[in-house]
Amino acid sequence: MKTNKYLFPVLGMTYVLSASAIAEELETITITGNQETEGLRLEKNHSTASRLGLEIIDTPASIEVITKEDIAIKGDDSTLSAITRATGIASSASPGNGGTSVSARGFNGHSSVVQLYDGTQMYVGAGTRTFPADTWNLEKVEVLRGPGSVTNGVGAIGATINYVPKKARFGSVESEIDVSVDTFKLKRLGLGSSGSLSENVAYRIDVLNHQSDGYFDNGEEDKQAFAGALLFTPREDLDINFSIDYSDIEPATYWGTPLVNGEIPDSIRENNYNVEDGIVEYVDLWPRLDIEWRPNENVTFRSNTYYLKADRQWRNVESYAYDSVTNLVDRSFYLEILHELDQLGNRSDATFDFDMGGLKHLMNVGFEVNRIDFTHFNNSNYAGSSNVTLNNPVAGTWAQGALVETVKDYSTDTMQYAVFLEDRIEFNEQWSLVAGYRWDEYDYERQNFAHVNNSNSPDESFSNDLSGSSWRLGTVFKPTYNTSFYAQYSKALDPVQDIITSRTQNLKLSEGQQIEIGIKQSLLDNRLQYSVALYDIEKENLLSQNQPGGNQVQIGQQSSQGIEFDLFARPADTFDIEFNIALIDSVYDQFIDGPDDFSGNTPKNIPEMTSNLWMNWRFAESWSLGGGARYVDTRYVDDANDNATELPDYTVYDMSLNWQAAKDLHFYLRGKNLTDEADYALSSGNSGKQWVLGEGRSFELGLNYKIR
Repeated sequence: MKTNKYLFPVLGMTYVLSASAIAEELETITITGNQETEGLRLEKNHSTASRLGLEIIDTPASIEVITKEDIAIKGDDSTLSAITRATGIASSASPGNGGTSVSARGFNGHSSVVQLYDGTQMYVGAGTRTFPADTWNLEKVEVLRGPGSVTNGVGAIGATINYVPKKARFGSVESEIDVSVDTFKLKRLGLGSSGSLSENVAYRIDVLNHQSDGYFDNGEEDKQAFAGALLFTPREDLDINFSIDYSDIEPATYWGTPLVNGEIPDSIRENNYNVEDGIVEYVDLWPRLDIEWRPNENVTFRSNTYYLKADRQWRNVESYAYDSVTNLVDRSFYLEILHELDQLGNRSDATFDFDMGGLKHLMNVGFEVNRIDFTHFNNSNYAGSSNVTLNNPVAGTWAQGALVETVKDYSTDTMQYAVFLEDRIEFNEQWSLVAGYRWDEYDYERQNFAHVNNSNSPDESFSNDLSGSSWRLGTVFKPTYNTSFYAQYSKALDPVQDIITSRTQNLKLSEGQQIEIGIKQSLLDNRLQYSVALYDIEKENLLSQNQPGGNQVQIGQQSSQGIEFDLFARPADTFDIEFNIALIDSVYDQFIDGPDDFSGNTPKNIPEMTSNLWMNWRFAESWSLGGGARYVDTRYVDDANDNATELPDYTVYDMSLNWQAAKDLHFYLRGKNLTDEADYALSSGNSGKQWVLGEGRSFELGLNYKIR
């Protein structure tokens, strides 16, 4: 087995590990029935929060890591299910945003919660992001709560979520098979393999096939995904990694269930009011070339070149309203939309470890450039209508009601440039200072073709030039090796509208500022770990009006204050407890929309409280039982804060029973939404007249087998 030394590319660490040590580490992290969790992982590196390779306990920010072991134990096949177990993260997902939108720290959606894949941001087109949609090829998920623009670019005032894929590794070949079925006729097969091909070449392959009839009528789901990687180390100081990800995803064509007198009767919970030939399909391709060179132990250069391509299609009837007079469901919004997105980019940086003026410095400096081409087709104004019975809807076809032809609507060309700098100064073993700065610039051009579809942009073309700086200054004080107090002030940038599909001229980026203080501590030989964070965020330059009926200008302001608590406890060697809770007070300080003044209101899709609990009991040598709950408070479906259009609070209970039948073979039984929660609504549509429901109760049976 190859023993050349190199930096671990997944984590971006600045210290040296041997390939054999990495192989040993990966071998010890296996999914078994009696597996123990690692708690809050305060001693682990977090590449999303900093490019300096800092441990979580040394980073002045709120950080969380969800490992593949966590995902497997809790049965979170979808990325949405996995990340909404993190502190303060709540779903606002629907098929229109790719089923991936979430809220964090009082801010909602893809324009305020950045989602990365392998550290790279795919720019959001028309509010939609579609990759990844499954957790099979993931090593872990990293969550940075609060402004992260310094590290991750514009659009990260609420949080940054980074999906880190499994990597090629040196060592003996190891393969994995995971097979499962469930009560919704799920047929799921995952295959994975990694190891050395030669002394200098290692590989990784992951394949997924996922098919399900789904919980809702006519709600079939079909996912195929492939991820491959080759790691080439021609010298001890050089790593060249080529990887490619591909997925073809057809989620359920379910757009919600209409309310009947303000609620959803049990008798219609499984009904689907869409047409029978509805289409939702996302095809994503992500080839990447990563190069890392270490000329000496104090300097590391990295260059990441990537090409991201996404093709998407929607063709559905998306709006449903119950008519109490006719006892029918009126359907409207016959929509067809297609996206073609191409992004070519490079991110290069260098890390330096040096002493200056008697102080130890760890510095990272780099640049980023992206070109994004986006084309949007649609059939606006989405005319057409029909009605179906409430209890037994006859779906019909899309062509029976659609009235407008689908045409090329607009295309955009965006060039993005950024430079960034981060420095950690270590004054002594207890006290350190972390500072960062980033400058982003966007040159944006839009060409409109179907004028009737762009009433806000009547000109054939226009351009926007956006730019701004973000920075942060934080300090960490460690009175002991296992305790850190931190404070941070940061400035972040958010787009008012999605940068690559903006429809309004002469906009500038929204600016946000955050003050955060917190504590992280590990006690009793890591049996008790916790973190507490308090924060205050203000976001300015929202599109608002200086008076009702006036022109829209960027004078709006939103603020959010909150507290987050994350706990891991192991009261006995065989029993673990994970718990988190987030309390949020988010409000519009100034926001006028047409004739309405929403100042003082809570933004839509923001719960005041979220909480997660999971307990795992290893009750026998080869058996473990896990169970927990996730709670999401009520959310307003519009900025008017009309109590009649609130989404209800919900609590969802899950469980997992694992049996390790042999060293490399284990079986699992998972139960999801055990109480069949009736108010399990992820988001809303049609002005609050319909809810997008989560799936009902299900049970999943599967096995996982490793071949070494």
